[in-house]
Amino acid sequence: MKKILLFALLLMTCFQIQAQIKFEEGYIIKKGNDPMKCWIKNLDWRNNPKEIEYKRDENGTIETGNFNNIKEFGFTNQKVKFISAWIKLDRSSEKIGALTKNPDPVFHEEGQFLRVLVEGAASLYLFEDENAYKFFYSYDGSEIEQLIFKSYLTEGVEVRTNEEYKNQLLKTLKCESITRDMLRKINYRINDLTDIFVKYNTCKNPSAPNTFKQEIVRKQAFHLALRAGLNSTSSSFDSQSKNFGEPYVDFGNKMSFRIGAELEYILPLYGNKWSIILEPSYQSYKSEKVQDGETHSIDYKSFDMPVGVRYYMHLNDNSALFLNGVFSYNIDLGSKLIYTVYKKPTEITIDPVYNFAIGAGYRFQNRYSFELRYNLNRDLTNSENKYKSEYKTVSFILGYRLF
Repeated sequence: MKKILLFALLLMTCFQIQAQIKFEEGYIIKKGNDPMKCWIKNLDWRNNPKEIEYKRDENGTIETGNFNNIKEFGFTNQKVKFISAWIKLDRSSEKIGALTKNPDPVFHEEGQFLRVLVEGAASLYLFEDENAYKFFYSYDGSEIEQLIFKSYLTEGVEVRTNEEYKNQLLKTLKCESITRDMLRKINYRINDLTDIFVKYNTCKNPSAPNTFKQEIVRKQAFHLALRAGLNSTSSSFDSQSKNFGEPYVDFGNKMSFRIGAELEYILPLYGNKWSIILEPSYQSYKSEKVQDGETHSIDYKSFDMPVGVRYYMHLNDNSALFLNGVFSYNIDLGSKLIYTVYKKPTEITIDPVYNFAIGAGYRFQNRYSFELRYNLNRDLTNSENKYKSEYKTVSFILGYRLF
């Protein structure tokens, strides 16, 4: 069963290449040309793209565009778009280990795609890559400039910040509904800056404040599902002392039912691909082994609380492959382990604590799912230093999403 799961994980990882290729209806504006309807490969860019792939029709040939030949592109089904711009970019990192003692930005001229957050009398843009997270702005047809925010170190190795962006906003966003104190409290974050630019545009032109405001379509954030299935469990027990007559006991592989529920929260990241899962469930394992004329038995029952992350590979709007990684805290429910040495049965304290698990599955019609999960070993005798136990499970789980 373990080999089957590892094969499934490998197969799904390879299939991810195909699963992620999703062309969505949109448009591009080439430099010097009018808008052109097309189908764009949507990679749910967290970082600003350097190039895009598109097709002139849904079944057409794939073409490539970049900063040099595309002025703007966006999608029809949601308000997400990028423009190309020649900008002065400070790539200073905000990571503590990369800070310098220079409080001033170090600009380099670059051609980049910028994510459009707000367009209007004043417009707000975002550049993001692995190391930098920078906002840009323009107003009344001006050139696009960076809003300056930079962390730096003092001689005493204290972290301080250059918040020149607040002065830039004070000089630019002048309107009766926006006060100096309001701008002084603005944080260098998407929500804060988006709100103040929308507020300014509304103040300047109440009838049509914004020609564009980014709106990423999010699916329902919380889901509740019923989960049931079969466990294939193997267990063994051994004495650490290795005294004569204390045998190793293999209780063998047993099938049993599992039942539980799953609460899932879809993280607000582009593409709705990541989620956090909580899956309280009940499982049991019962076995008896007669070995060298002596009887050993285990009757294990537990309430498990697996918490973990899930990554989706969307195939279409209604189906997806997924991978799980979970940490499970396990609560014993009156289990019994009898270990017999020289005809003398001893009840061993069962005290499971935690274990880890990995899984792979498929969700379809946004409601039904099945998953194959491999649970790594949990030590059933955690508090008994004299003994060592193994308990491993492969689970086949069916799910039904209630909402």
